[in-house]
Amino acid sequence: MSQTKLEAKIREKTGKGAARKYRYDGWIPAEFYSAHDENIHLLLNTKEFENILSHGHGLFNLKVDGKKEDFQCVIKDIQLDPVLGYVLHADFQGVKLGEKLTLTVPISLKGTAAGIKAGGILEFVIRELEVECLPKDIPDHLELDISGLQIGDSLRVKDLSYENIRILDDSDETIVLVDHPRLVQEAEEEEEAEELLLEEEQKEPELVRSRKKEEEEED
Repeated sequence: MSQTKLEAKIREKTGKGAARKYRYDGWIPAEFYSAHDENIHLLLNTKEFENILSHGHGLFNLKVDGKKEDFQCVIKDIQLDPVLGYVLHADFQGVKLGEKLTLTVPISLKGTAAGIKAGGILEFVIRELEVECLPKDIPDHLELDISGLQIGDSLRVKDLSYENIRILDDSDETIVLVDHPRLVQEAEEEEEAEELLLEEEQKEPELVRSRKKEEEEED
């Protein structure tokens, strides 16, 4: 696959206060880790990096201001704001082109399941998979064609096969299925009933304590 060019500059300050200031100024704090090269504190341009992420990501050619050589790397981890969803921090893992690596790759669904047209409900259970491959074979995503799925059909990890990529997840894990509407509705109703029962159980001790207090006050 082609490499995505990414530019960064050295981050002089660390800590939560400095990180907040960098984000306010339009920079994302990041780290570069490598078993072969030095670890580096980085800053990424927020708009540039989020634009790259919106188009998928795989192998990066990282150019750091002040460094003579570029670094080959992949995203190891991204921290997102839990409410607004913007990137708070990113970790990159340095790689060597001839060495296999393990990473997580998102799944992209292709087509519309036939079962949905018949009234079924699509359940997208697993949205990413852990894979092992060479850096040159890293995909932006794993495409999964669901157009042939009827109501009651599913696709599991063992049903997938990609050239030069080994999937490490449990082979029996369900990735996507087309469920019967009635079964989904019953499951939702059962879940709601369990939640109501739990709420009643939590309220009961409070009512007992309240009654006991009233009795003591009357005495």
